[in-house]
Amino acid sequence: MKLKYLFILFFALANLSSNAQTLTTTIKKKTPTENTPEQDKFEKRRFRGMVIAGFNMSQVDGDRMGGYYKFGFNGGVGAFAMIKKKFSISMELLYNMKGAKSQLSNAKYSSRNITLDYADIPIMFNFHDKHIAIFGGGFSIGGLIRKKQVIYDDNGYEQPNLKYKVNGSDRLFPIETYMNNYRGFDFQFVGHATFLIKRKIGIQARFGYSILGLGKGRFIDGNLRDGQQRNNVLSLRMFYMF
Repeated sequence: MKLKYLFILFFALANLSSNAQTLTTTIKKKTPTENTPEQDKFEKRRFRGMVIAGFNMSQVDGDRMGGYYKFGFNGGVGAFAMIKKKFSISMELLYNMKGAKSQLSNAKYSSRNITLDYADIPIMFNFHDKHIAIFGGGFSIGGLIRKKQVIYDDNGYEQPNLKYKVNGSDRLFPIETYMNNYRGFDFQFVGHATFLIKRKIGIQARFGYSILGLGKGRFIDGNLRDGQQRNNVLSLRMFYMF
């Protein structure tokens, strides 16, 4: 009698095990995290291109204005070179609009707008956190391709000169002379945090700050210790990898 019950228990457990295995196989087949052949091919690529577009919020430290009020375009193309599964080196070619815009505390003027547009080449070292995020840091060298400064008085008229007190008296500085002091390049530290919406699409927050001063010499209104100015840029961008 006991032997009969043992046979019944054995066949019941065997049947349960078989059903569990079938269920596990079915769930495994339906798991959405498994790569498709196209995704596997993309993951195995050593080089991954990207198209980038977004905007900057920038200011120029040392110009006696404050606030990220200058908006500009940030975009271009780039590529990741995968070193290992989780590490890469990236390089980009960007059109990067920087500068400053603010209301002046100086009562002689109403507003001031500095435009500094660069062709930037950032080179960065990146860490890839699975398919969730990418973090990176590096340096960027940019060539100045457009520069302009506009100052308006309280009546809305454009002014040709800067007015600043020197030894208690007002002096006029031609804006053209002021702008000629800018170097033809900008060398920056850059860092970013990127979150992947999909495997190939990401949204990125980036910070950039000039390591070297922007001027060939001291600026007449420079309020940094070395009399220089430096680009200070926050960026929000989207990119597509291919």
